[in-house]
Amino acid sequence: MIKITDDMKDRINKAFDEKKYCVWATTSSDGYPDLSFRGSTHVFDDEHIAFWDRSLGTSSTNLENNPHVCMLYYDSAARTGWRFYGTATVYKEGDLRQQIMKRVVKGEIDKDPERKGYGVLVRIDKIRGYSGFNIVQERE
Repeated sequence: MIKITDDMKDRINKAFDEKKYCVWATTSSDGYPDLSFRGSTHVFDDEHIAFWDRSLGTSSTNLENNPHVCMLYYDSAARTGWRFYGTATVYKEGDLRQQIMKRVVKGEIDKDPERKGYGVLVRIDKIRGYSGFNIVQERE
């Protein structure tokens, strides 16, 4: 079972305000990777990380074609970070979209005044440290 720790939650949920970065990797259906910064990233619950996708660009298309993603959180000053691997579900409407949107930090959601974006919920399957091959947690 995966359980995102309190330290991970605290750091990820403060990343935008503390100018730390959550970088998401997606992959196209033909195997080309793409990276994007997501200031809207937040821990949704013990097993899920969410973000608001307002770009509606390459990574949005990638998410619809290949839901497997990885997110890197890194705090260089603290030399702390993790890689989170999981499966994304895109919510273009409905209750989960609304729940994700309500949790996005003001500085990010205000960049989508018409709320045209999508909620993305990622079920975490594996957590690794930011360097090396150490697995912190993995879903069985």
